[in-house]
Amino acid sequence: MDDSRINTGPRKIGWFCSYVPEELIIAAGFQPVRLQAEANEMELADSYISSNFCHYIKHILDSGLQGSYEDIQGVILINSCDGMRRLNDLWRYYLKTPFVFFLELPRKKDSAGVEYFSKCLFSLKSGLEEHFNTEISDKKLNSAISLMNDQRQKILELLNKQKENPPPYSGKEIQMLCREESIYPKESTDSRLRELISGMPDRKYRPNNHPRILVTGNTGQKPILVQLIEQSGADVVAFDSCEGLQHYSNPVKQGLEPMLALAERYLLKPSCARMPGYVDRIDRLQQLVADFAANGVIYSALKFCDNALFEIPQIERRFKETGIPFLSLENDYSWVDMERVRIRIEAFIEMIT
Repeated sequence: MDDSRINTGPRKIGWFCSYVPEELIIAAGFQPVRLQAEANEMELADSYISSNFCHYIKHILDSGLQGSYEDIQGVILINSCDGMRRLNDLWRYYLKTPFVFFLELPRKKDSAGVEYFSKCLFSLKSGLEEHFNTEISDKKLNSAISLMNDQRQKILELLNKQKENPPPYSGKEIQMLCREESIYPKESTDSRLRELISGMPDRKYRPNNHPRILVTGNTGQKPILVQLIEQSGADVVAFDSCEGLQHYSNPVKQGLEPMLALAERYLLKPSCARMPGYVDRIDRLQQLVADFAANGVIYSALKFCDNALFEIPQIERRFKETGIPFLSLENDYSWVDMERVRIRIEAFIEMIT
């Protein structure tokens, strides 16, 4: 993948959480870039933040302190968890990005929550307009909504193609494509998407006798887990994470007032462990297992992510009752204990073969 594309094109605004509407960034005239930890090793973050803190937050902070994000003109953080709140404080004090906005996120997914979130998005819109001396008109917003609806539909079509047996694409291939879509200019991945969607009739990936694995959990930006699963002789057929199905499901409704439509889409999309409603999430996950004919589920959780670690026993109990093989793994974002994880994955795959 040619990372030189990240440093070309329009001015950039970074974002972290999939509850941040990329449409507002596009309508303001910027390229939305999902910020990821660029530093291979942490060198500075432990001097600024507790050692028993979310490793994703720590790697992001370390990358920022090492200068990885100096080419962005702004960053939007979201009130999704304690870690993100602390990252907001540290970012403002130490990184000095020209525009920093902390977006409030309601927890109730009802009409009152949607109305409140629309007001929060209006505050973001006003902040972008005032800081960058630009106007985010309804026309620009509707154009950005159409663009992102089309982009998400194409990605979702690819994700759903993995329901086939055998799956047409490798899990790593799908994962890296989603990464490209989130960090490069939207138009630059369009031809790549069209090529994959076309199906390439002569394409042959794997025979159909491999175990089918659904991967879920919190952020999984690095391809290490998927590589380990596929090296162990299984197919990764679905990603239910904030980089996968959760992020690309549910288009923005067109014909409504655009800010209200954005608030409704983002607040009511499939949620992560940071939001209430774990029973609904488990029901949805069980349905995805059936839809993708998965033979097992692997849940990847970041160390010290209390929200995810609370949810794992609830999922494990349900899947034990329904006879779905389940494996939970903790990681430190950089996967330094890769060989230990490899052994656990190999044993899990052997168990369900």
